[in-house]
Amino acid sequence: METTSLYNILEKENIQYVNHSLKNSNGMITHYKDVTAIVVDEKQTPTNISTNTVLIQELGHYYSGTYYKTNSSLELVEKMEYKADKKSWETFFPYDKIKQLMKKGLTTITQLADYFDVEPPYMARCINYYYKQYNGFE
Repeated sequence: METTSLYNILEKENIQYVNHSLKNSNGMITHYKDVTAIVVDEKQTPTNISTNTVLIQELGHYYSGTYYKTNSSLELVEKMEYKADKKSWETFFPYDKIKQLMKKGLTTITQLADYFDVEPPYMARCINYYYKQYNGFE
């Protein structure tokens, strides 16, 4: 997905985009009262592909309503991150689309990541999730 398309989603959903230096992450989403913002550390996301990966993952939090505080337990953080990832994968890389692309010959993680303009490790986690969820890609 092109970065401009993701910025258009942010605008449509009234989500603010903020470039700010982050210590332990390259991106985060924050929600307070009626304001939602995705914060991206552009020093840690120097390419469109790295920016896309962060925006898609953070939009997963938005679409699934999975927010947590910075001092939340590791258990809660992991649970919310997993739910956000699932939602972002189902929204931006639907299982049926992945199957269709695989039938057309895009069978490696790198090929799929290139198609969706995201980082290969994020795509690998998505493929692993779908493989377990649907018992493969038959």
